[in-house]
Amino acid sequence: MKMEGGNLNSMFKGLGRGVYKARWIIVIVWLLAIGFGGMNASGLDDVLSGGGYQVSGSMAKQANELLSKEFAGRSETSLTLLVRDPDHEAGTPEYNDKLQQLITRLKTEEGVSSVLSLLDASSDIGQGMIGKDKHVSIAFVDMSIESDYLRKKMPDYQERLKAQANSLNIQAHLLGSAAYAGESDKLSDEGLGRAELMAFPLVLIVLVFAYRSVAATLTSLFVTIAAVILAMGIIKGVANHVELSSFVTSSAMMLGLGVGIDYSLFIVSRFKKELESKNTVEAVVRTVQTAGHTVLFSAITVIAALSALFIVDMPVIKSIALGGIVVVIVTGLVSITLMPALLSILGKNINKFQIPLPKRSDQTSSGWQKWTYMVMKRPFVFLILSVGLLLLFAAPALNMKLYSPDFRVLPENNELRHGFETLEESFGKGVTSPVNIVLTNDKQQLDTSDAYAKIVELQEQLKLEEHVDAVTSVASFLPGVPSSTAAEVLQNGSNNLPTDVQKMLGRFLSNNKHVAVLEVKLDSYGSSDTSREFVKKLRDHILPNFQFNDGTTFLIGGETMSGIQSSHEVNKSLFPALAIMLGLIYVILLITFRSILLPLKAIILNLISVSATYGILVFVFAEGHGSSIFGVATNGYIILFVPLLLMALLFGLSTDYEVFLVSRIKEEYDDTRQHEQSIATGMEKTGPLITGAALLMLAVFFGFAFSGSLPIQMIGFGMAVAIALDATIIRMVLVPVTMKILGRFSWWYPGQGRSHMDKNRGSAAASIEKPIKH
Repeated sequence: MKMEGGNLNSMFKGLGRGVYKARWIIVIVWLLAIGFGGMNASGLDDVLSGGGYQVSGSMAKQANELLSKEFAGRSETSLTLLVRDPDHEAGTPEYNDKLQQLITRLKTEEGVSSVLSLLDASSDIGQGMIGKDKHVSIAFVDMSIESDYLRKKMPDYQERLKAQANSLNIQAHLLGSAAYAGESDKLSDEGLGRAELMAFPLVLIVLVFAYRSVAATLTSLFVTIAAVILAMGIIKGVANHVELSSFVTSSAMMLGLGVGIDYSLFIVSRFKKELESKNTVEAVVRTVQTAGHTVLFSAITVIAALSALFIVDMPVIKSIALGGIVVVIVTGLVSITLMPALLSILGKNINKFQIPLPKRSDQTSSGWQKWTYMVMKRPFVFLILSVGLLLLFAAPALNMKLYSPDFRVLPENNELRHGFETLEESFGKGVTSPVNIVLTNDKQQLDTSDAYAKIVELQEQLKLEEHVDAVTSVASFLPGVPSSTAAEVLQNGSNNLPTDVQKMLGRFLSNNKHVAVLEVKLDSYGSSDTSREFVKKLRDHILPNFQFNDGTTFLIGGETMSGIQSSHEVNKSLFPALAIMLGLIYVILLITFRSILLPLKAIILNLISVSATYGILVFVFAEGHGSSIFGVATNGYIILFVPLLLMALLFGLSTDYEVFLVSRIKEEYDDTRQHEQSIATGMEKTGPLITGAALLMLAVFFGFAFSGSLPIQMIGFGMAVAIALDATIIRMVLVPVTMKILGRFSWWYPGQGRSHMDKNRGSAAASIEKPIKH
């Protein structure tokens, strides 16, 4: 391609000279930008959302928004107080005294507007607040506070509640969506710290062995960290105006550290190599001209892959994609401007503070050639064995099931998880994820005798369904009352009823009487197959066939319906997103390699690699083989946004290594016209650096695999597995053997003759890094 071989090459050459001349200005400008970014990044967590899993405009989202808007005690901030006294049963004087102390103090907390417990309830409602374990009771806590603000406050609320409960020798937890979100944020922040503590020592070790100098190692780390800080500042600016998921922090941090250190390795390694035969100016220009091209290509590829995720209509996926794009753009720009500017200033000082390590023998790299010739000698044997092994790894992915995160993503030893589990044990598995049927009628109120009778009829019908433990509606609090009488009570006001009954009625019939809700508790947790099948039957058969009053429509809300629609959105978007990614990557590789078959080969190998990664992910995190190493419990599911995100990241990063290797092979082929020799030489020249880059990525991603936040653990583990497969089976076996089998057809391109290839010789090689010799 003329642009690539001519204008683009000249552009990077000019950029290199410009960076050297303006090196101090560039460093100062970037430092100011990074400083402002760091200041702006402060408080990023406070503007991030804990949600984002519901599909925009979906039935579940509409139902949940209506519940939050129209019903007292059903907002996102509503909480449930769970109390267990191991020594006394609920309702005894001793139990009630301790419960009263808890509630009295809880009412002093910011945002607590009211608490309804068995202390205030009439006998029937009070009995419903006591669990199967008679030592357990619940209370409803209404909050007058914004959900995002409460989410940040929840860990503090829990700590104060725990301290008081311990002093009373009881157990107490605040449960609800805000409690879960707050705990997830807390674990995510703690996990980031653990991930960094684990990753940085490993990264330091790899960088020290790669550079063998303290100056080069610190320069790489500084530029990488600076890029991540600036990216976080930009993300904070976006989050001030657009809802972004709290997972954007961890995912952007992980990707930023991974690609940042990867890019810095390319730049610094090339600069150190060029310094062996050139002065600082020439070394900087050549580094930007070659390694800068590699970094630019990698950044564009990752950005293109992540951009495909914007077709998924889920805020959490769009948030993570946006965060990834921001951090890659910043890291790419910093790598081709700030890094060369620092190298221009350092010059030969980049080799300062050499670390005494055993010298590498120039003969050791010949091992790459020997290996390559060995696998090419029996290409079909190694092809079948390698693909067979990857397909074996991929097999568990055939049973991959997706779900929206719930409290089961919390670590097994987490106290809040124990609180949710106690709630389920005492009140049934479905209590934490009820199915909400929201009935609306804009034309007439739902407190008429006919409308009330229909609610009772539907309630009784649902009770007969398999797996239904209980159904609660407005009729549950007027037991045995005829429809006409109940309607009269609801229409004329319920002021004569006990206060607790009035409050419970307000949870099931809206103030304007045009919206009613039935709450269905199942005998299984929300993401189970049992719950999903029931909700599908409810949506497709039971409710459509029920004879409602004229004008009455239904919505289904709750965790199960939300999970069904989110999984459907992910599955529906998977192939379009994949098609966009593959199309963009094919075009990029077509332009780079000037070959029809090599891009196709790269895409097929990447698909196999991604499938193997999915299979290993399911094997560990869904089926539980080795999941205890990461301190997580398994439930047979993978968090719904993980596969899509992994696919985008893996295609972007794997293509980077593909170009790095195959471009070097093409350079040799254009020079020698010896196909097999070119493959072996390309493997030899790029193998050490690809291995070093892969080790750096592994260090970063495995650090996040132990972070303690399950979604980030899945992503970190998946990325680490994929990079390991890519650097070994794909690069060391499948790339050489498939190119051997394709032969000279590898380089076939319509209309391109020998003279044209000679004219553009080395054009693709502009992005090639060569290993440093010591």
